[in-house]
Amino acid sequence: MVYHQKDSLSQNFIKFPQLITELLNASNINQKDTVVEIGPGKGIITRQLIKRAKNVIAIEKDKNLHDDLADLKGESNLKIFYQDFLKFNLPVTPYKIFSNIPFSITSEILNRILKSSLLPESMYLIMQRETAQKFAGIPRETQSSILTKPWYEIKILGDIDRTNFTLKPQVVIVFVEFIKREFSLIKIENKKLFRDFVTYGFSQWQPTIEKAYKDIFSYKQFKSIDKNLKITQSKPGDVSLENWIKLFEIYQKFVPQKTKELVTDFRYIH
Repeated sequence: MVYHQKDSLSQNFIKFPQLITELLNASNINQKDTVVEIGPGKGIITRQLIKRAKNVIAIEKDKNLHDDLADLKGESNLKIFYQDFLKFNLPVTPYKIFSNIPFSITSEILNRILKSSLLPESMYLIMQRETAQKFAGIPRETQSSILTKPWYEIKILGDIDRTNFTLKPQVVIVFVEFIKREFSLIKIENKKLFRDFVTYGFSQWQPTIEKAYKDIFSYKQFKSIDKNLKITQSKPGDVSLENWIKLFEIYQKFVPQKTKELVTDFRYIH
């Protein structure tokens, strides 16, 4: 069967099993792992994952593609779900992710994962280079990189030639590794508060940290921030991860709860 772009939800499928073998060899997936695959499509990755991992959970949104995976449904270590991943309940026990995800919704998928209660131990994703650089903070930090790096070390492992795909992408495609830090830089109980704080700063459309957080930090607090961090006149994207974490610590300790509500409420308004 030939899948047109509109039928496969704009997903670009890999054509060659040997490429999948090479990518899996570059990963840390082993026979003790539970692996989630987002958008298995025609199952070219799925067929190798079930030989490599203890358990595989595949989530496919496209009805035609889901039904055409029927020949795999007898595999004892594979569960296939016909569901939108963005609404899927991720595992509550340790797991990893290995996927060729739809390039058009990569950011939505990653944000969904990062908001989950249990973060995957590692992720290996085939994705657009521009999006990968955004999450890796290349060449400068972004909202996405600051919200990801406290929990993951991110490395772009290499480019993937466009001719490897059934629908040749018009963008550069890369293979990206996300390895969960042994010790996160932000306590897990503060993850939502940190997300709100960073999102607020990047969403103000103000040129500097001082102007972005003018309603949050007092004059005295800004004097201390300027003295110790020297970032008040910096743009959010020019502030290092280390200084974002220090700024968040100041926010946690010294900003009154009533003022913090400006940050948490802002997240739901926008």
